[in-house]
Amino acid sequence: MDFVAIDFETATSAPTSICSMGICVAEHGRITETRELLVKPEPFEFNDYNILIHGITPADVREKPTFDKYWRGILPYLQNKIVVAHNASFDVGALRATLDHYQIEYPVFDYLCTVKLSQKAYPDLPSHKLNNLADALGISFSHHHAADDAYACAKILLRIMRDFNLDSLADIEAQFEIGIGKLFPGCYIPCSKNKKKRKRQTAAASG
Repeated sequence: MDFVAIDFETATSAPTSICSMGICVAEHGRITETRELLVKPEPFEFNDYNILIHGITPADVREKPTFDKYWRGILPYLQNKIVVAHNASFDVGALRATLDHYQIEYPVFDYLCTVKLSQKAYPDLPSHKLNNLADALGISFSHHHAADDAYACAKILLRIMRDFNLDSLADIEAQFEIGIGKLFPGCYIPCSKNKKKRKRQTAAASG
């Protein structure tokens, strides 16, 4: 199964304040590309707490493009793909909020949350936070660097698929009874830990 793992770091608590995006592409069971985009957030504001977490400062992104300027290059990674994030409610939420901010139409993709998935796959682990989970699975990375976080997320999904002999999104859904998230123009369906009937959410309602 081919998929793309994503991660966002934000300049403040606002979901539209993306200052970095990590992208990690997995094809045919291996990582084929990892990249990071530094983004100038709008408004151009930073919270000291956020800087302490990820180390990105205003000087690092002052001359970088805003998210909308990157979008044409980002879209091919997401459109009609399987997208994965660790705590997907945050990352997909940040993506939706930022696209809404720039009045950009949502792409179409299915998505998974590796927090929810790892809780099902490895219920005996004491923590499913990205750094603790990666340590437990022997995955080395630099936490809170967007490209590294996306890489760790991708490696976690590849490990789960290997451990449980899974080949497809349908296999994952059947094995763990997990609800696959979906994003499409104007609406989204959140992913869930337990498969159940979920309501479509509109872009307006999400704000």
